[in-house]
Amino acid sequence: MTTASPKTSLLQSLHLLFGAGLLVSFFLPWVAWKDIKVSGYHMPAGNFFKLSESNFGLGNPFPQFDFTFYIFWLIPVLVVAGIVIVLQNKKTSIPVFISGALALSLVTVYYFFSNTLIDLGVGNSAFDMLEPGAFITVFTAIGFILTSLPLHAWYKKLAWVFIGPVLAWGAYKIGEQSVLSETFTHTDKVAADYTADAAGLIKEFLINDTAANKKYLEKTIIVNGNTSAIEILGDSTSTIKFEDSTGSYAIFSLEKNQFDKINKITAGEAVSLKGVCSGSIYSEILGTTAITFKRATFNIK
Repeated sequence: MTTASPKTSLLQSLHLLFGAGLLVSFFLPWVAWKDIKVSGYHMPAGNFFKLSESNFGLGNPFPQFDFTFYIFWLIPVLVVAGIVIVLQNKKTSIPVFISGALALSLVTVYYFFSNTLIDLGVGNSAFDMLEPGAFITVFTAIGFILTSLPLHAWYKKLAWVFIGPVLAWGAYKIGEQSVLSETFTHTDKVAADYTADAAGLIKEFLINDTAANKKYLEKTIIVNGNTSAIEILGDSTSTIKFEDSTGSYAIFSLEKNQFDKINKITAGEAVSLKGVCSGSIYSEILGTTAITFKRATFNIK
């Protein structure tokens, strides 16, 4: 009968602690979209995109791949398997590496998707949307991988720490670019479903946002008005806002290839924009309504 060394026993104890933390954190809130808490298990349970679409009008752009999200149920399953194996003093590499990498990749997706929601006025910073559960998941997933048996193979362990986030980031960016490249041409060339002036459109949402959302959601609309604010970000993305006297506004997220045009616009100038309406969001704190538009272009009359 062999007795584990003090170093090995310490790592095993830490490994069990990290595993327990990762298991619990999977069911804790990872992000908060306004007052909506989204936990790690919401993705494989099918609620992640449902919450986003029902509250902010942003759903899964590739619903045909919804079934792939079930793979994230492997996180708690393999964590439990890894804990059981280490209690038997056996190598835990495979289940630990996979569960840790999946957890880190899922946190990455939550972060980048939250960053996308900023364009819809959901928040100011994706980092500020992160909840303690996300930080616990990152910390425990890394610890769970690094303290797995055998004690050597550190390079392999570090590779598994980074492989999940890198692949998740790459897949997310590819999907994002695919959506943008496919939909920009559509927005630029398709005939508008409606034409409205900014003040009238905002007023329509203020009077009855339920009816207005039902009428305009995912419709291509030409909106004419005087700009109240223009924001140009460092990556050449930009927004134009039309605001009324109540503080409510319509905001258009323009594509990067519109940069040369928006760069010539000044606040107060009359412009005509065409975009796809993502619906409205009412802020109880500010008492204002924000109507968001995606894939916007300048309307050439």
